Amino acid sequence: MMGIRCLVKILLVVGVAALVIYKLNDFSSKSKSFFVEKNKIVKEIDDTKHSEIKLNYIVSASSLYLYKSNDAIVNAIKMLDNDLKILLENRYFQKEYPEIYAKIKNYQYLIKQKVDNVYEFQIYSSAIKNSTMYLSMLLKQFSAKKTYKPPMYKKKLVEAISTIFLSKNSIDKDLVKDIDLEYFQTVQLPNDTLKRFNKMFTAHLKIFKNYYPKYNALLLHILDPKTEAILTKADEDIYASAKAKLDNIQTTLYMLIGFIVSFTIMVVILIIKSEKENHQLNILTNRLQENMRLDSLTKLYNRFKYDEDIHNEKFYGFYLVNIDKFKYINDYYGTKIGDKVLQKVALILKSIIQDYPELKLYRLGADDFGILTSRSVDFQLELKIFEYFEKHEINVGEFQFKISISIAYSEETPYFEKANIALKRIKNSSRIKFLVYSKEIDNKEQILQNIEKTKILYNALKEKKVIPYFQGIADVKTGKIVKYEVLSRVERENGQVESIFPYLQIAKDNKLYSQITKNVLLQSVEIFKENKIPFNINFSIEDIMDESIINILDDIIENDPEVIKCITFEILESESIHDYSIIKNFITNMKKVGAKVAIDDFGSGYSNFEHIINLDIDFIKIDGSLIKNIAIDKNSFNIVSLINSFAKKSGIMTVAEFVEDEQIYNTLKIIGIDYAQGYYFAKPTKKILS
Repeated sequence: MMGIRCLVKILLVVGVAALVIYKLNDFSSKSKSFFVEKNKIVKEIDDTKHSEIKLNYIVSASSLYLYKSNDAIVNAIKMLDNDLKILLENRYFQKEYPEIYAKIKNYQYLIKQKVDNVYEFQIYSSAIKNSTMYLSMLLKQFSAKKTYKPPMYKKKLVEAISTIFLSKNSIDKDLVKDIDLEYFQTVQLPNDTLKRFNKMFTAHLKIFKNYYPKYNALLLHILDPKTEAILTKADEDIYASAKAKLDNIQTTLYMLIGFIVSFTIMVVILIIKSEKENHQLNILTNRLQENMRLDSLTKLYNRFKYDEDIHNEKFYGFYLVNIDKFKYINDYYGTKIGDKVLQKVALILKSIIQDYPELKLYRLGADDFGILTSRSVDFQLELKIFEYFEKHEINVGEFQFKISISIAYSEETPYFEKANIALKRIKNSSRIKFLVYSKEIDNKEQILQNIEKTKILYNALKEKKVIPYFQGIADVKTGKIVKYEVLSRVERENGQVESIFPYLQIAKDNKLYSQITKNVLLQSVEIFKENKIPFNINFSIEDIMDESIINILDDIIENDPEVIKCITFEILESESIHDYSIIKNFITNMKKVGAKVAIDDFGSGYSNFEHIINLDIDFIKIDGSLIKNIAIDKNSFNIVSLINSFAKKSGIMTVAEFVEDEQIYNTLKIIGIDYAQGYYFAKPTKKILS
């Protein structure tokens, strides 16, 4: 085959040479040919440059998004190789611009290095993405855990994950040095739940910190513009050379006739030599591509090969096999022992499936193995795997390990993502060891809703569409509005205004909660400082503990000391309050400058008379769940009366929420409530009612 291709090229070159000799007699025709060929070379260089830019863009996109198909990278590499091949096979280019052609040959060598770096980058990128995804998930789990979380640990956790996302998106490896891995490895936590969480978190943090420098170096090398600069310089040289040749074409035209025969012979020799070199290069390339599809530690197929097979073949189902608590082995015995354990597990899994050609085994992550099956398995593979590890120990030198395995299975695509959902459910259970993916355990719909809410909230904050609304608070004795409560609202692009409540958890998860408080606080101060009308604003324990918000309050105290006296801070008691001394200090500092403090939603789940006694507050806002039935429910009447009596004896004024009608209002007057708030008096509005 190589001889035939070589002969074809030789005949082609001889024919072209003969044609050139014939055409040399016609100066006009030769000039036209010169411009055509020059433009063709420029186009081929531009095509090659565009293909490289496209490859850089796809690699950059792959580094930014957690789920990004590798097919686009493979296709971009093929396109770049094809464009470069077309350029280098341009005989006119090789003949007329040998110096520029030599630079393009050097460019080809640099591109081969770049492609090798891209494939290596994908390996590191998979590990980085996997850990990033898990760290994001772990942060969400951490927020959802209903247990005490030490503030310093919480702060370190948020700082670590923020640094990870910042370093990943900014391609700055120096930021990773700031991650305090030793803190998480040595921190003493108060309960087993946080200890287990911290072990998992530290494992992925360690993976990220170890892999990121190489990941960063590869990415920067891939995106290095020096190869693009070669093509740009080639373009410039082509135009410069063309101009010079145009001036000399008439005098050199006939001189080229004498060289055409020798040039043709030289081209033939180069083609023969090039064919031999290409043949050797193809052999080497095939070997490199095969190595790129293997995991360097276990010699199993890797994630790159898995993605390639998923794209090119059809499969029936997928098993995701995970080594339970593998991090402990690495932590206690070191990574060298851990690597040997992984090699042993790989050999065991390989031996279990060796008699089943329909099964293909992969290593997909640090302690994750995958098995693709091309048809329905007529035996229970998971039982064979469980049985082996239950009956056998793994020996590594002088150590013996009893390995525990978790297995998830999916027949729905994408296989890995679906099986991983089932695996997460297994890890959250203490009894399940095998689970088949089903739509019932998939939270995709909730994730999509959260993504949409996050987009709406981000856009609202960016466009300053998180705005204050105002609801009047009336004096019960006179029925007249004497102050206002500030309520946060989200104004959508279509003009629809929504309560902030559905977005609060999203805000906390995405570290946007403080921005909402800052926006509403600053807007309210600007509105009320002119008329000095008293107003209430909601403050959570997170706001009180946020240094940036406290700094804003300090600025208000310094620059607008009168407006701070108009503010009543409504503090909501919740299970997240672990240290009441923080609230006491906040109340003390605010009352020193003339502000007032209320406890919000008193009478709900976390209300506590003991805390009220110990806090120097001015108001108790009685929860609407007690107020809305007070006129018809004796128990609600008695509880509100008790709260009011307690407040009066303690020198605290009372405010009733959810006052919807005159009957409720009259009942509040009977009890002796000081202030009332609800639709009976005023609905929340964008402007203060005159």
